[in-house]
Amino acid sequence: MYKKIINYLKSNFPRSLKTYYLIRFVFRAIYQKEPRAHLLWILKRGDSKSYKKFNLNSNSIFFDVGGYEGEYTDRITKFYDCWSYVFEPHPYYYEELKQRFKNNKKVQIYNYGLGGKTETLYLTDDDQSSKVSNQKTDLKILVKNIEEVITDLNIETIDLLKLNIEGSEYELIERLIETDYIKKVEKLKIQFHDNINDAKSRRRDIRNKLSKTHSEIWSYYFIWEYWKKIS
Repeated sequence: MYKKIINYLKSNFPRSLKTYYLIRFVFRAIYQKEPRAHLLWILKRGDSKSYKKFNLNSNSIFFDVGGYEGEYTDRITKFYDCWSYVFEPHPYYYEELKQRFKNNKKVQIYNYGLGGKTETLYLTDDDQSSKVSNQKTDLKILVKNIEEVITDLNIETIDLLKLNIEGSEYELIERLIETDYIKKVEKLKIQFHDNINDAKSRRRDIRNKLSKTHSEIWSYYFIWEYWKKIS
């Protein structure tokens, strides 16, 4: 019933519905931690400003894990002119990325995801929030062990590792920590997601282990956080 009402409002009163969502979002930010962090991120213009403070250069190596349409890689490469490795398992966005960066030889596009182990999985096709799953769908994808990929690409140091992979970040970071490959990563920009079981406790455990090699520079709860390797 609720969905029918929302769909009706979307069709007939789109502006009113947008205003309602905005008011609800601000109200939730008053008493809920995650919406509050999201609001602070928006107010501080995190999407348009945070990438300018990573102190990269033209020789730096950037891993964009979950490249989507390439907007973030585009910003990073234009600002720093660094070497970029973009990992996107969704076939449609992979083709978009190839087209978008076809004239930039410093951007390499890979049609697979990164995770804690190499395996064939499936992707739920939910546009911006596509999720890796064991359950069969029409989108069969390859996910590779990040440790093996770093070795195969002969990467000694990742100057910035950006993760936005809809819940798969937990296993990936755990693998990096377990193998000590986390020490190859100078900076991490992570978006943790709460769409898995025990997300809060698992995030807390990762952060505790990560703090042994990296320092938290800033954190917006389940929105984005930035860690830098301890010198």
